[in-house]
Amino acid sequence: MTLLETGRFDLRRYAGTLGIVLLALGISFGLQQIHVHPANFALVFLTAILVSAILYGLPPALLACVISVLAYNFFFLPPLYTFTIADPSNIVTLFFFGIVALLASNLAARVRQQSMIAETERLRSAMLTSLSHDLRTPLASILGSAGSLKAHRKSMDDAAQDDLIINIQEEAGRLHRFIGNLLDMTRLESGAVAPRLEYVDLSDVTGTALRRSEDFLSGHRIEVDIPPDLPLLNLDPVLFEQVLFNLLDNAAKYAAPGTPIQLRARVDGSVVRMEIGDEGEGIPPGEAERIFDRFHRAEATDRKRAGTGLGLAICRGFLQAMKSSIVAANRDGVSGAIFTITMPIPAQHAIADAP
Repeated sequence: MTLLETGRFDLRRYAGTLGIVLLALGISFGLQQIHVHPANFALVFLTAILVSAILYGLPPALLACVISVLAYNFFFLPPLYTFTIADPSNIVTLFFFGIVALLASNLAARVRQQSMIAETERLRSAMLTSLSHDLRTPLASILGSAGSLKAHRKSMDDAAQDDLIINIQEEAGRLHRFIGNLLDMTRLESGAVAPRLEYVDLSDVTGTALRRSEDFLSGHRIEVDIPPDLPLLNLDPVLFEQVLFNLLDNAAKYAAPGTPIQLRARVDGSVVRMEIGDEGEGIPPGEAERIFDRFHRAEATDRKRAGTGLGLAICRGFLQAMKSSIVAANRDGVSGAIFTITMPIPAQHAIADAP
């Protein structure tokens, strides 16, 4: 959820509206210095009201209307610096300015609402498409393997039965991860993610994530380079473990078996940067930012495992909740992608660890 939200009071929206109206007032003062007729200042305030309605919705735009009408009267209609109106024609001007401002703000707010509804429908359609394919695929595999095992178990040797059981376990694990990602995204969308911050040893939480990822990392070489003297970080260990789990799952998904996956962490000034790199095909041009969008998946070849397109979006959402960030890029000198997590070092630990 961003600043542009509806359905609940958000002080930032009203502060933003106030800033826009103050900017309009400053522009009007500037135009006054070059002897522009005061009647034109109404257009400046009207523009501010429209911008507020588009960005923040109807309630903040109504506030912008009230402030704009009062400011226009107080600063630009004689007698100046009072709310008294001496000229009857100015009363008409101010009245119709207020009417136009109300109508324009309502219209702009409706356009914004319709745009948000269209975006919601687009995301719902993407979610349903993702669910219909990505959840059906492991279910079909599980049902097929279980059916074969039931029907032909007596005629199968132990190796064939083990293969079917392993396939059921792997596909059930995929299904579990898909559902977990959907639940995590629901928590992010509803604003229910409240990090329980504590001082965390990066090596410990990395080890936990690697142990949890053993099933899908078994075909890769894992190279870990995390110095033992890194400062403690103020993180939610459960959320951060999920971030690493999703990044490792993504690396295993897009890198060929047998290739290495590297985890590296270093102090860089007042932050710790952690890098998770693979030697896959890398990120397609123009996709480095889009891969963090919900339900967006980079172009994949047939050998790559399917996904809901939520894992990286969840990584960014969880990290933002912990005042950290993540970016993606292609590696230099070798094929593959690299994800860099930037985490602030708590002040007391930065001082304690300073040379």
